[in-house]
Amino acid sequence: MKLLLDTHVLLWAVVEPEALSESVRSALADPENTLLVSSATAWEIATKHRIGRLPQAADLIANLGSYVEALGAVELPITIRHAQTAGLFRTEHRDPFDRMLAAQAVLEGLTLLTSDPAFSAFPAATMW
Repeated sequence: MKLLLDTHVLLWAVVEPEALSESVRSALADPENTLLVSSATAWEIATKHRIGRLPQAADLIANLGSYVEALGAVELPITIRHAQTAGLFRTEHRDPFDRMLAAQAVLEGLTLLTSDPAFSAFPAATMW
């Protein structure tokens, strides 16, 4: 399975793995799965740190590549097609990071690992 980690899933996997569901922990540990972390996740973490919503994230930001690699994940860059799809979703959901992750999941055929019910507004496959 090809799995895209929502931002909170990456954060919890790094600092609080017990907050993850059993199925997500199993999916992350399964070597048969391909794990991806969107560039949008780095953008979201840095933005939330800058505005004070993730004050403890300085180390994570400075070493994000190493944390992603330690999870066995790879970066999923944002493409023009991803951006267009995110912007054109016909939903009132306004969070640009969620819109981008949903677009990437849809276009790349990925299952999004998330506990966020807001993703039900998008045609993305999710798992928790």
